[in-house]
Amino acid sequence: MKKLSVILTLILLIIIGYSVYNNFLKKEETNPIEKTLKDYSIQVSDLVKTGNYLLETTDIDVDAINEKIDSTVSCQEIYYSTEGKVLLHNCTINNSGNYYFYDKVYEQNDEYNKLYEGIKSQKRSVEKGKLLFELATIDLNLGVETIDSCVTNGICKAGTPFVIQVNDLEDYKFYVLEDDGEKVKLIMNKNLVNKVMYAPSDNLEGPTEAITYLKNQTNNWTNIESRNVKIVDDNNKYHDIYENMRATLPTYSDINKLKNEKYLYDNLESGSGYWLSTSSSKSFYAWSVTNNEITTTDVSLENLGIRPVITIYKY
Repeated sequence: MKKLSVILTLILLIIIGYSVYNNFLKKEETNPIEKTLKDYSIQVSDLVKTGNYLLETTDIDVDAINEKIDSTVSCQEIYYSTEGKVLLHNCTINNSGNYYFYDKVYEQNDEYNKLYEGIKSQKRSVEKGKLLFELATIDLNLGVETIDSCVTNGICKAGTPFVIQVNDLEDYKFYVLEDDGEKVKLIMNKNLVNKVMYAPSDNLEGPTEAITYLKNQTNNWTNIESRNVKIVDDNNKYHDIYENMRATLPTYSDINKLKNEKYLYDNLESGSGYWLSTSSSKSFYAWSVTNNEITTTDVSLENLGIRPVITIYKY
């Protein structure tokens, strides 16, 4: 009787084991595509959380992801939802297939399209920090006697001067580069630091040395919100750089569209200038403002400085 009981117990364990295998392990085995997409989405999620990626929208830079993750998966679009989940849109695995993943693999049907449009249109809350009207002040020594009404009403024109209280002890003069109605981008009227190189050797990794100096020199600008800044190369020689900073570098586009404006060349002595974030088509050069013009300079030269650009919300 005891022997029969042992046999029955073994048979029961075998049945349970087979059921577990059939329902879970075998399912995993027969769905390699879902496993591949799930593993990739976990890598993307980990990278977003640790890589200082911009999260003002749910849209994630696919090229930046591909640069960091070596995978057989290639997606047309990637989104990071406000729930902290990754949506992989129109992906291929080993250059084949069309897959859609969000916790599971979807067909491209009405259910998926509704999910996709919903995540794509989600809004993230942005840490706006102190607003423009709180930071703008009057400073007769810097030539600013009034605060322009555009701080709270209308659009600030390019070139509008502001004195900004970057922390409790320091005020600097800035000029508006652009105003999108919600926030303004401003450039400082002088170099914050001088005699800095763009990068030690070439421009393939971007303005690594200039970014390091800028980040260190503006770290005490506590009135300016620290954000995940995207540093873009207009010339596409280096991949976009993401850094948590209070200020960034001006781009070639920022300066070129206003190149005839005198305030971009204020406080520059002969031979001095400041770096732009944009690389040159030549690997050892980058764009800069030098001798009152936009020109290219050897990245390893230390005769130029850094002119910070800040972004401040109005509303």
